[in-house]
Amino acid sequence: MLNIFKSDQHAKAYKALLANDLEKFAKSLQKIDADKIDLPVSDNTPSLAECCILEQNPKALQSVIDKGANPDKKSLSQPEYHLAELTLLQEQSLPLLTVLLKAIPQTIDSDLLLKCFQLKQDSTLMLHLSLLLQNGAELNDEIVHLALISEDLPLIHFIINSGANQPSMLAEQGYSEEVIAYAQRCWNDLKIREMFL
Repeated sequence: MLNIFKSDQHAKAYKALLANDLEKFAKSLQKIDADKIDLPVSDNTPSLAECCILEQNPKALQSVIDKGANPDKKSLSQPEYHLAELTLLQEQSLPLLTVLLKAIPQTIDSDLLLKCFQLKQDSTLMLHLSLLLQNGAELNDEIVHLALISEDLPLIHFIINSGANQPSMLAEQGYSEEVIAYAQRCWNDLKIREMFL
């Protein structure tokens, strides 16, 4: 497929990104107007911000955001995701997401917490959840349900101690007795600690 670049500077920045030449990348960025930074690089290549995510380059992503790129937009390469969700698909998701969250001004949508459960089924899940909670995401009953159904006791402990409220009718949800007993103990311990604060 023909790859028609939107501008010479977009093309130069993209090629520098692919070569991991951050100095050349920064020079090319300087020559791109801020109001054109979010344009796709070419007919079949997304914006520079999205390219930085796909190339897993948080430093380049920071440079593009500093130039004025919108950190809170839909992905072009995978339209079912926003850029923050797209970062979760990458191996270097934590540093990429950190850069994006610093730049998103409003409160983080709690749907991103749900996406973490779907896309980060590994040892980094709690780190991602912690990052989102630090940036204003809020826990809800659905998140508590996902933690309890996972039967991952450290995750359950983390979710409860991060401020998750106890859902009603907990015993009727079909969780194992061990999980319910552990969660109940976590909530009780938290109440006791709060009494002494």
